Amino acid sequence: MTKVKDIVNKLREKFPEDIASKGDPVGMQIGDINAPVTRVMTTLDVRPEVVDEAVEKGVDLIVSHHPVMFRPAKNLDFSDPQYAMYGKIIKNGITVYSIHTNSDKAQDGSSDWQAQELELTDVEPFALDDDGIAIGRKGHLPKPMSAYDFAYYVKEKMNIKMARLITADNEKQISTVGFICGDGGKYWHRAVEEKLDAFITGDIYYHVGHDIVSSGLTVVDPGHYTEKLFKYKVYELLEKWNNEEEWNVGVELSEVSTNPFQDLF
Repeated sequence: MTKVKDIVNKLREKFPEDIASKGDPVGMQIGDINAPVTRVMTTLDVRPEVVDEAVEKGVDLIVSHHPVMFRPAKNLDFSDPQYAMYGKIIKNGITVYSIHTNSDKAQDGSSDWQAQELELTDVEPFALDDDGIAIGRKGHLPKPMSAYDFAYYVKEKMNIKMARLITADNEKQISTVGFICGDGGKYWHRAVEEKLDAFITGDIYYHVGHDIVSSGLTVVDPGHYTEKLFKYKVYELLEKWNNEEEWNVGVELSEVSTNPFQDLF
C-alpha cells in the first residue's frame, strides 16, 4: 500500500522544503505522513469547494501550491468557514501537503515552467532570496516588441482574459524580461537595477504602479491565478512517478477554479 510519505518524499527531493523563503509554511499542513493513499489530487489553492471535490473523488492526499494554513489557527470554531474546511479535511481523512516558494526556487520548478510558457531564451536566475537562491527568472523574448504588444503577448502565452500594463511609453521596445511568479511586486527595483526592459508579476499595488511608471520600467501584471500552471505540472510529475514507482494510485487534477476574481468587460 502506497503511503503519504512515499509521495511526499519524492516531492521533497524535487522541491526541497529547506529552500522555501523564510517564514513560508510549506510542507505537511494537515494529516498523517503514514496514512495510506489510493488517490492524490493537485490544486493551486485549498478552498472549501476544492475539499468538496476531493471528498467526491475519494482523494486521500491533496498537493497544493498555496499553503492551506498561512497563519496558525487560534481555535477550531466551525462557524468560521476556514476552520470548517479544516474540520472537513480531518473528518474525511485527507492529508494536505503544500509546495510554495520552494517550487518557485527549485530547478525545473514554477519559475522555469513559466519561462518555458513565455518562450524566453537565455534564461538566468533573477532576484536572489535571502539564502542566495533565485526566486525568479529573466531572459530574452523570441523577438523585440512594443510594450503594448508585449502585454498582449503575456496575455496570450499565459492564457488569461486580462492583463494590466504599467508603462510610461506604449511604444517602448521590450527585449529583456524578468518575472516573479505570483505576488512579486516588491522585487520591481531588482528589474530596474539589472536594466531589464520589463518585469512580470501579479498583484501590483496602485501607488507602486506610479513609482514604476516614474522609473521607466514596463510591468505587466497578469494576476495571481496564473500560478495555476503549478497544478498541471505537478499532476504530470505525479503521473510519471506513479508509473515509475508503481504506486498504483489514482492521480487527479482539480477541476475547480479558485480564482476569486471575475474579469468583466
